[in-house]
Amino acid sequence: MAEKIPGLIRHSRSKCMQCGTISEVEEYHGLDLARNPEGKEQLMKGEFFQWRCPKCGMEADLSWPCWYFDPEARLGVSLVPGIDSSTGEGAVQVMNRNLEGLEQPDMTRRVVGNFYAMQEMVRAQDLGMDQRAIQLVKPLIIGQLQSQGEVVWNGFFQGVSTPDPSEEPLHAVLYASIGPDKKPEYGQPIYWYDIHLTNRKVVHTGVNQVVFDMCRGMLEQMRLPADDGTFQLYDLNWAISCHNRMQQG
Repeated sequence: MAEKIPGLIRHSRSKCMQCGTISEVEEYHGLDLARNPEGKEQLMKGEFFQWRCPKCGMEADLSWPCWYFDPEARLGVSLVPGIDSSTGEGAVQVMNRNLEGLEQPDMTRRVVGNFYAMQEMVRAQDLGMDQRAIQLVKPLIIGQLQSQGEVVWNGFFQGVSTPDPSEEPLHAVLYASIGPDKKPEYGQPIYWYDIHLTNRKVVHTGVNQVVFDMCRGMLEQMRLPADDGTFQLYDLNWAISCHNRMQQG
């Protein structure tokens, strides 16, 4: 990869919080699939944002400004470490001013605050799903975990699967039901998420089709503008504020 896009790799140093060892980190600042077709696979494996101390073996997630561009999928994602919708509106406006005159209405452009969210965007685009509906599910799952005493950092969409309807319902999944009998159909697709707790534990959980359709309907009620080729930021904080507004009427 370094030979293909040498100008987009930078080297920095990272200090281990456990043993103090300082080691070199390769930072990949550009993942243009037109120039580096392997970039998508590398991103989805996560191998270049997970750091391991060469001395004590401690593992940590790193983040740095970078961008991802898939011309075939018409997807562009800009990573601004730590940005969120509650504080980053000004930064997104600056990005769009810099983009003025270069917008492409047929392209989805997003801003994210970490590599997990960048992976999430790629998964959503591959499945033809609206990433905003994916975000609206998160407060429901996180609220359930918080009611069980868990302290959550964030959560990220992983994919969709269809369980065998003859099997027992999955304990971790948030089910909702419709119809007169109020019984969930356990053969419906499950939308899976990895929820990251503040203690670094990851909870693999999800929602059934009914819950996802509720969030998709909520998105339709909000009547957000269609993508116009500019950068937009939709994240957990945005989803929480949407749910709060809906509850307030």
